[in-house]
This record gives sequence, structure tokens and C-alpha cells, in this order.
Amino acid sequence: MLIKKIICEVKKDHAIAFALGQKRWKEIKHIDGFVAQYGGWSESEHKAFIIGFWRSRSSYNEFMEKCHDLIYEKTGQGGTIESIDVLIDEKEVDNIKTLTIEWLHNQASTICEEWTITTD
Repeated sequence: MLIKKIICEVKKDHAIAFALGQKRWKEIKHIDGFVAQYGGWSESEHKAFIIGFWRSRSSYNEFMEKCHDLIYEKTGQGGTIESIDVLIDEKEVDNIKTLTIEWLHNQASTICEEWTITTD
């Protein structure tokens, strides 16, 4: 499974616009190979944390090539982000929710249910 971890430093006065935009990623759930995406927020640091799961690197790569930029434009998040770090990992995952909670906890964040996207 491919795991994508995103850490966004959000511009100070753009937290609401970023959060509203994050909700607009819902259409990702219809993309072949997508499994789930969760996010969290650290208001004290103005950082957003997103973790996404894909069945394979090839399905993720196809999403990045064909869909990512189109969806991003619809979110209205352009101009809300000061900086972004993306980490990609590939490994077997027994429990997505447990891994997500642990990672967000390590970032001093909890799951923002409004940002949760699953194929269920």
C-alpha cells in the first residue's frame, strides 16, 4: 500500500479557507486505487496534516497525472498554503485507522472527521 503524508503550513489568516477546501477533496473517493484519506489540524502551529492511502504506486501515479491538479483547482486552496512537505512510503498496513491515529497523535493533532474520505 502507498501512504502519502502531507504537512501543510497554512497562512495565518487562511485557516478557514484551507479547511473548507480540504472538504472539497471528496471526489477523490471515486478514483481507482484510492483507499482512504484523513486529516487533522494543529491550530497553534497553523499546520494541517493529511494522510492518504492508495492500493498501489501505479494507481497513485495515475491520480497525480490525471486528476490531482483538476481537483486542487476546485478546492480553492491556492494561496492558503505557506509551505508543504510530502512524504511517500510503501508498506503493508494492517489497520489504516490505527496508523492514522498514531501519526496524527505524533503531530499533536487529532482526526478532523470533516476531512475524512473513505470508499465505504
